Amino acid sequence: MNKIFRTYNTLNASIFDLISGTTEVKQTLGLAFLLSQDKKTLQAFLKLDEIKRVTGNINLSKFSKVIVHSELISESGKRADIVIQLYKNNEPAIALIIEAKTASKSVKGKMVIDQLQAYLKPEEFPLLSQFNTYGCTLTKNDVVINHQSITAVSWHRIFEFLNKQKGLAQQFLSFISNIKGTMKFYEKEVYSIPAGGSFKYQYDHPFIYECPNEGHQYTSMKKPLYLAFRKSPGGIMEKLFGVDDVIIMNPHTDFEAFWNNKAYTKEVKDRVKYYCDNVWKGRYYDNNEKQFFILSKTNQIELPHHPKPLKNNSFRAYYKLSDILDRSTNIVEKDRD
Repeated sequence: MNKIFRTYNTLNASIFDLISGTTEVKQTLGLAFLLSQDKKTLQAFLKLDEIKRVTGNINLSKFSKVIVHSELISESGKRADIVIQLYKNNEPAIALIIEAKTASKSVKGKMVIDQLQAYLKPEEFPLLSQFNTYGCTLTKNDVVINHQSITAVSWHRIFEFLNKQKGLAQQFLSFISNIKGTMKFYEKEVYSIPAGGSFKYQYDHPFIYECPNEGHQYTSMKKPLYLAFRKSPGGIMEKLFGVDDVIIMNPHTDFEAFWNNKAYTKEVKDRVKYYCDNVWKGRYYDNNEKQFFILSKTNQIELPHHPKPLKNNSFRAYYKLSDILDRSTNIVEKDRD
């Protein structure tokens, strides 16, 4: 007999569909419940390279008890989204405080460190005073953090490893994919920007686009499926570049942590290094937080009709992919959605 649970007309609903609240609350409560109930998923989460960098290699079979908290309240009234406590021989061993940002919200590395450093103070969570405590943030884009006790994991890394799990993990993945703005690996289809002085790094090896992670026009940027660079005359767009990844880091202080991070392939590391070496000579890399767009070498679309805006200037704009690919006209209007 095939048994199906439905609620609020949701087909093939699960226990996660009973969670109410905002998008961020649904994401974090659901993930906390999943980690508390599914040992294989918890083990896979703790095995992520970004987690192992701070906690070391954790084998759950060597621990006698695991407690997962959701919305643990501190002495000062702060709320830790998820806290994982691991006991060895029923004695406090390791605790991991997880601060989860919604999958549609950008963050800055310094902001993450400052927030989690406050959480790691012994007086903030007396319940954790006997544990070796570490901090982790879940973020929209990959954020490189050079800190011995604090790390970051992007939501798309979570989605990737959940996709390999079964049972309750698959139910959570199905649930979260239906929350508006959470499951997309991109938020806009095409992001168009002026070509700028680093043009050669965008159209030739290493296919990297870099911009600040400061200022509203950059920090409010939606993650795109494609990037298009506008050239003279008139701001024509010759090609679309698929966006493989977006990495946020301070190249001066965080490059070594990035280089040693096993989550990135050698090919990506070499491309970012090549870019940094050529833009900031002599290893004196820029000491400001940057966004590095890793552009696809294979997912590229030629635009022989050279679409362009009605008027070109230094603006940045989003476009619908269907409008960019429409060869009946070479004038495109900005995406108003």
